[in-house]
Amino acid sequence: MESPSLAKLFNPDSIAVIGASRHKEKVGNVVFRNLMATFRGKLYPVNNKAEDVEGVKAYRSVKDVPGDVDLAVVTVPRDFVPEVLEESGEKGVKAVIVITAGFREVGEVKLEEEIVSIARKHGMRLLGPNTFGVISPSYNSTFAFADVKRGNIGLVVQSGGLGVYMLDFARKSRMGISYMVSLGNQADVKEYEVIEYLAKDSMTKAIFVYLEGVSDGQKFLDVLAESAVRKPVVFLKGGRTSKGSQAAKTHTGSMAGSYEVFKAAVRTGGGILTEDLRDFLNLAKLLEFSEPISNDLLIVTNSGGHGVLTADEASRVGLNLIELPNYVKDELRRVLPPTSVPANPLDLTGDATRERYNAALKVVQDVNATKVVVVESLPFISSAEVARSVSNFKGKGVVGVVMGMDEELAMRVLESAGVPGFYFPEDAVRAISLASLRPSPRRKIRTKQPIEAALELVKGKTSLRDFEAFRLMEIYGIRTPKWGIAESEEEAVKVADQIGYPVVMKISPEEPVHKTELKGVALNVTKEQVAETYRRLSQITKRVLIQEQLTGLEIFIGGMRDTTFGHVVLVGPGGIYVDVLKMVSYGIAPIYEDEAYDMLKESKVLDMLKARRRGYDEHSLIRTLVTVSRMIVDLDVKELDLNPVFVNETGAFAADVRITFG
Repeated sequence: MESPSLAKLFNPDSIAVIGASRHKEKVGNVVFRNLMATFRGKLYPVNNKAEDVEGVKAYRSVKDVPGDVDLAVVTVPRDFVPEVLEESGEKGVKAVIVITAGFREVGEVKLEEEIVSIARKHGMRLLGPNTFGVISPSYNSTFAFADVKRGNIGLVVQSGGLGVYMLDFARKSRMGISYMVSLGNQADVKEYEVIEYLAKDSMTKAIFVYLEGVSDGQKFLDVLAESAVRKPVVFLKGGRTSKGSQAAKTHTGSMAGSYEVFKAAVRTGGGILTEDLRDFLNLAKLLEFSEPISNDLLIVTNSGGHGVLTADEASRVGLNLIELPNYVKDELRRVLPPTSVPANPLDLTGDATRERYNAALKVVQDVNATKVVVVESLPFISSAEVARSVSNFKGKGVVGVVMGMDEELAMRVLESAGVPGFYFPEDAVRAISLASLRPSPRRKIRTKQPIEAALELVKGKTSLRDFEAFRLMEIYGIRTPKWGIAESEEEAVKVADQIGYPVVMKISPEEPVHKTELKGVALNVTKEQVAETYRRLSQITKRVLIQEQLTGLEIFIGGMRDTTFGHVVLVGPGGIYVDVLKMVSYGIAPIYEDEAYDMLKESKVLDMLKARRRGYDEHSLIRTLVTVSRMIVDLDVKELDLNPVFVNETGAFAADVRITFG
């Protein structure tokens, strides 16, 4: 079912181009000619100085157009945009595409707010401004080339330039496009609305999205989780670095946000995140076709070296090289020469012919795995010959990799047959990995259920003192080392005696600080050293925190309130290694135990826990991580650091806590 608010934007019965030009080098002329070539409804050029555009009668104002106008495409100079939008609203136009640039992306925030206000006053949906246009099944309103092969891949881009390149890539690779939506500044129509629309569109098989900024994190999460159930949703993120983020501000006026948090959001919603444009486009080639793809791999090649490289990449990205069943090995021995060993990779050897490829593929065609068929052109065989053989096994999970003198012809053979094809085995393997290992979508229900005692403890505070933070941990069932507070030498000795030696002694300030940087931490303090250590630390803060000395693996757990996606929980190696190793995994809070486990794997913490079989309690750490994720939502925590959290055979213990609110 179509979204009513976007129906006339993508499927209008009539279109007016406001700013249609008679000069072929002008955007308004290119857009009008593209619409003439693709749109079968009523098309009206609006130009206040011309009698006609491209032989079609022109109108001085959209209000002069006879009949209804569903969609207006605006290409007039920036300062005239508010006026033409007002006229469009008075005409009863349902949607507008503002191609004109020069708004928020160059600091003209008020002008952009003005055109959004006009659109909303008249009930019009506005795409842009600063957009490259739209390609839908019924029209092409871009100022790129009109000739676009129609197919089942939907493109959503926040960059017109990338949109043009993707269309060119699609043309060269004979990939079909269902939609190409250039978001521009997202002043009104947002990325999540377009994703939702395309997810419900029967002509679109997979959605590919280039984003620089997310407009509404919670709506993005909700829509992605629903959309990813229907079809693959693939992302490429711009503005991942500080320099890229700054460039995004001047490009589309976007606040790019944290890439790691975006990565966690995509994983939560069941989307696929690619790291670069190459993988993004290669995955589009793979998903365009209906070939069944799994994470189990069988490599068939005429070059041992190519087989090794393919296997290396498969191992690196987490694919499984299957073991051939014995009956398959027996059958392969009957059809292959003795020099070809029935294994995976299956090396048909350098003198392999098309007949040998055919025979091998016939034997393995029903093996439950993706078959990556690699061929290097040699005097004995051409890539095109093998491509024709591979095409005969379409529907059996085949992916072709063609290399050598006639690789371009071979690629055309594969693409014409509807079989995914690549020029490099690494490209094929990464695309298969991304397609087959995508996470399951998960909806985030953020219902606050704070504990009453915790609310009382944090009420009216912007931060907690360390002893208050430990009380909060105890309220939520997060274990801590034995601890106590002392404000005199005598009290320090008494507390330390109760805890047992050795102890850790720390300064206890009124505000959260890095205690180590202030030389405010003393480890392995014996009974004889307590009084002297207290005297030294009390020169920094009179109050001193005394704790049980623990051993184990030091882990960092953090929490923060992201400006786009809300509360996020973090985990990674702790102590001084947080800043050195930077192996931190992010999760959209609250998380569940399976998510916590995946975060431990991603951050390498799980490997560290299992190293040397020390029996460290990983389940206790998982429960702690889940509890922290719920606590930061319950109490609307701004920032939280548990560093270190000691994990040993008896559990996980938060040894230092810093927490802020506001």
